[in-house]
Amino acid sequence: MTRTGLILLQAVGVISILPYPFVLLANVMSIAAPGHTPATQLPWILLSFYPLVWIALYVVSWRAMARGNVGLAFGLSSIPAFACLLVIAIFVFSWLAFGLGTAGIGAGGLHSTTTPTNNALLDSIMLADQDVQLPPGPAANVEKALHDIDANPTLVNVSVYPRGSPLNVALGSLIISLDGTITGDRSRQPDRIRIVRALVAHGGHLNKDEATDLRKTWNLRRALFDGPVTTASENPLVWRIVTHNRGASKPWDPLKDKFPERRDGPEPFVLREGESALLNRTTRLHGTPLYAALLDNANDACSVIIKAGGRLSAAEERDPAAQPALQIILERSAGLRAAYSKERN
Repeated sequence: MTRTGLILLQAVGVISILPYPFVLLANVMSIAAPGHTPATQLPWILLSFYPLVWIALYVVSWRAMARGNVGLAFGLSSIPAFACLLVIAIFVFSWLAFGLGTAGIGAGGLHSTTTPTNNALLDSIMLADQDVQLPPGPAANVEKALHDIDANPTLVNVSVYPRGSPLNVALGSLIISLDGTITGDRSRQPDRIRIVRALVAHGGHLNKDEATDLRKTWNLRRALFDGPVTTASENPLVWRIVTHNRGASKPWDPLKDKFPERRDGPEPFVLREGESALLNRTTRLHGTPLYAALLDNANDACSVIIKAGGRLSAAEERDPAAQPALQIILERSAGLRAAYSKERN
C-alpha cells in the first residue's frame, strides 16, 4: 500500500513537468532580457534545471523507501505535487478575483468594475453608476458620491483621460431620448440626476472639448430641466422634429401616379401649412426649430428651416456647441450661408 501511495503521489507530481517546454522558453527570454544582472538571472537559471531536480527527488525517494524511511520518501515526493497544487491555487485565485471583480465585489465590498483613476471623486461617481445589487447597495453608493462631491469641491472639474470630467461621467449614465424621455433603469435615473445636479451646484461643468458636443450639452440641459416636457404645446414644429415626424408625404394614387417615386432613404423634411409662424419660436427644453434640427443632425431639415427664415435664438448663437454645428451646415452651401446671413441682417 505504501508503494502504491508513493506511485500515486509521484504521478501527481508528473503534472509539474508538462508545462516545462513553455517555462524553459520564458526562462531563456528572461535571462536574455536587457538590464538583467547575474543575481537577477540566477532564479531563472535554477528554474531551468527543474527536471533534473524532479528526477533526483524521485530517485532519492525510492532509495529512502527501500531503506524503510517511508516518511522521507513521501516528503521528497510531495515537493513536485505541492508545486502543482500551488500553481493550481494561484490560477484559481486569479480567476476567482477576476470573476468577483467583474461582478463588482472586492476586499472592501462593492467596488467599481472600471479602472480606478487618480480622481477619487470620479471613482466615487463611477461606483454609484454600478448596477450590482449587493451590500451596501446602489443607494449607499449614490449617497457616498453625493457626500464626496460636498467634501471635494476642488475635484469637481478635474478631468481624467479618457473619461473626461466628473460631470461628463455622471451624464454618461443617463439614457435620454431626443424627445426628452429619460429611459433605462427608471429606478436608478433619479439618483443619477441628483449626482449631476450636485456637481453643477458645486460649480461642476463640462471641460472645453465636452462643451462643444451639442448632444452632450443638451443632455445636461435635460438633466437640469424640471417639470414635464411641454415642447409639443410650446412649438408643434419643434416637437415634430424631435419625434422624427418629417411631414405629410404625398400618398401614392394608382390612378394618377403610374410609377411612384422610389425612396431609398427617409422622406424629405417638409414644412406644413402654417408652420412658418413657428420657425423662430423657442421652446424651454428643445430651443428653436433650427436648434432641434441641429440636435437631431437632420441636415435636410436644417436646410429647409434656414431657407424658410428660421435661425438660432440669440442665446443659441452664443452656445459653444450650437454655433460650430451651425457652421458645418452653412459651409456646405453658399446659398444657405447667404440665406442665414440675410435673416441675421
